[in-house]
Amino acid sequence: MNANRKPDNLSRQHEHTDPVSSRLNPLASTFDADIAPSLLPMLSTSADSTSQAQTSLNAFDWKRTINDTYFDLNVSFRQPNKFLGFLQHAKLLDIGVSHYHANTVHYDRGAQSADYDDSILITFPLTGDVRFIQKNRSLSAKPGQFFIELSNLPYEFYHLHEASLYVIKVPLALLRAQSGTIERQFARSLSIDEGAGRLLVFQMKQILTLIHHQKLADLEIKILEQQLLNLIVLTLSAPKEVMMSEMSAIQSIHLKRIENYVNLNLANPDLSPKTVAAACHISVRYLHKLFASLPYSFSEWVKMLRLKQANHILKSKSYVTIEEVAHRVGYGDQSYFSRIYKQYFGYPPRDTPNTG
Repeated sequence: MNANRKPDNLSRQHEHTDPVSSRLNPLASTFDADIAPSLLPMLSTSADSTSQAQTSLNAFDWKRTINDTYFDLNVSFRQPNKFLGFLQHAKLLDIGVSHYHANTVHYDRGAQSADYDDSILITFPLTGDVRFIQKNRSLSAKPGQFFIELSNLPYEFYHLHEASLYVIKVPLALLRAQSGTIERQFARSLSIDEGAGRLLVFQMKQILTLIHHQKLADLEIKILEQQLLNLIVLTLSAPKEVMMSEMSAIQSIHLKRIENYVNLNLANPDLSPKTVAAACHISVRYLHKLFASLPYSFSEWVKMLRLKQANHILKSKSYVTIEEVAHRVGYGDQSYFSRIYKQYFGYPPRDTPNTG
């Protein structure tokens, strides 16, 4: 893989795409009809000091560019013939960084999306106000805030006026230790405080400049990605929800307590709602209420944690038999464990690749 290859997202797309759909989301009726006559050019992609401004994309090109850069999305416009957008994208090894600038547009990731992309988008508005809806959560994010988008759940994303954003696409495999935070804080407006959050925004700008202005060696690309990942981890380590209510703060504390208890007791086959609720001093009804706004039920979540822990054990080769692994994550029936493990990961336990 040539990590230094310049992205082609700024060039016009020559492949045929379907005409822009005339069906707009009901929210589109409230879209601003006054489209800005021009958009601010973003960072240049040319290395010389007299570099030209980036090429603007029309609605026809924008749909494919967005789908190529992020993942499968339905894109609709209030006035397709007046749409203009710029997108600068840099792909490191596994992480992608983008600077996005566009006028009014609406995105919809439907449940029927054919592709499965096990990643998240972290979006930082630079100008404008963007709206996001996912799993019965809705938010409005402004400059100084950011939010997390899950790729495996339907969502809506739109802005009624011109907006500029930084966007990071990160595989969830790189954020295993932050999975609990991601599951609790997705689709919430989070604050960029002084420190890691502000440095992360600065680092994104520097990466885009370096990738497009300099020829970097593979080692330099690797170092840049590790630095970026470190800042992402620090930013997600203790995110502050914008205007977090007293109730949501309490719920977050309870969820963290449940997460800690379950992770320490995965070998216990009786991690039922009743058992966990009693251990965490809450009612079963309240436990289910806590999970109502998450991407899965309590039982699905426990099953996922068990299987991910089993996968970690199998990859590290720190076991003797598959039956032993099954017992270590709370399954007494090896056949059942092997069946659900294959359903989740796509391969049986014995074929799990090692970490080497």
